[in-house]
Amino acid sequence: MGQPRELRRLNRRAITQLLFMEAGLTRPQLADRTGLSKVTVNVVVQELLNHGIARLSISPDQGVGRTPHRVELQPQVGTVLAIDLQPTELHAHLGSLAGREAETRACRCAEADLTKTLLDVIGQALVECVHGPLRHVLIGLPAPVDPQGRVREPNVTYHLDVQQVTLFLENAGVTYAFANDANLVALAATRETPSWSHVAVLIERPSGTGMGLLLNGQLYRGMHGRAGEIGRARWPTPHGAAPLEGLPSSERLEATAFMLAGLVHTLDLQHVVLGLPQDRAFALQEKLSELLDLSITTHLIPDVDDMVLRGAALLAREQAHGHLLARVEDLGGDNTDVA
Repeated sequence: MGQPRELRRLNRRAITQLLFMEAGLTRPQLADRTGLSKVTVNVVVQELLNHGIARLSISPDQGVGRTPHRVELQPQVGTVLAIDLQPTELHAHLGSLAGREAETRACRCAEADLTKTLLDVIGQALVECVHGPLRHVLIGLPAPVDPQGRVREPNVTYHLDVQQVTLFLENAGVTYAFANDANLVALAATRETPSWSHVAVLIERPSGTGMGLLLNGQLYRGMHGRAGEIGRARWPTPHGAAPLEGLPSSERLEATAFMLAGLVHTLDLQHVVLGLPQDRAFALQEKLSELLDLSITTHLIPDVDDMVLRGAALLAREQAHGHLLARVEDLGGDNTDVA
C-alpha cells in the first residue's frame, strides 16, 4: 500500500529543505537527517530528479566500492532578483535559488523614468536566465508595506507605478513581494547575529529616515505597515511642530537622539543599530550614550546601501524557497519540469 498523499508531500518538503541548507548530501545522509527510510528517500530523490529540481554529483568522499552520489539542487532551478529601489537609482542582486554565485548591478535614472528602469532590469533578468528562469522578485523601497504586502503611503518613490510593475510580473508568471528598506537592514543585521531579539535599526538615506524594529525576534510592522516611520514623527520648533526629516541637520540629530532613546526605553530594547553617514553616526552614537542605559549596545553600519541589498537578497531567497517548496509538495507522478 502506498504512502498517503499528505505524507508524501511532507517527505518531499523535508528533503528539499535540507538541500536548501547544504550544498549536497548523499541519500544515506538525507535518510539520517530526516529520519526517513532509505526506500522513501530514494523515491523522493527520484521525483526531484525527474522534475528537474535536483541533480546527482560525485561525492568527494569516494571510497572503495560503489561510487557515492550527492543530491543537490539543480543549478538552473531558478533565478531570484532582489532590488533596492530609490527615487533616482536602483541596485539589483541577481542570485541563484540553489545558492550559487550571484552578481550585483546598479543604474541611475531620472525620477520620472523609475518605473521604466525597474521594468528594464526585470525584463533583462527574464531574458538572461542566468541561473534558470526568473522565479521571484523582491523590491525594497522607502515606503511602508502593509501585512498584505501592499505599498502604502508615505512613499518617497512616488513616480513608481506599482500596478504596472505587478501586472508585468504576474503576466510573466513571476512571484514578487515588496519590503521596506529599513526593515531589510534589520533583517540582514539580525540574521548575522541571531542572538539579538529586541533591536531598533535606524537608517538615514537621501530618501529619508526610517527604522526597523525587532521585538522578541520578530519584525514589527504595525497595523498598517507604518511601524518605524520615525522620519514622519513631529518635533517642536519655534514655528510649530515639524516632521523629523524636515529639520535642519544638527537639530534633526538632536531630535532623533531623544526620540530613539525614548523608544528604546519604552520597548525595553537591547541593541541599537545606526546606519547613517559616518560623521553623523558617530555624533548620534555619542548623544545616545548620554541617554541610554549602559546595558544597551549601539552598533554602526559602514555601508547602508550594501546592507539593504543584503537584506533584500536574503528575504528574496527565503520567499523563493517557500514558493518552490509549495511546488515540490504538489508534484504529480508525471515527468514534468515544474521547478
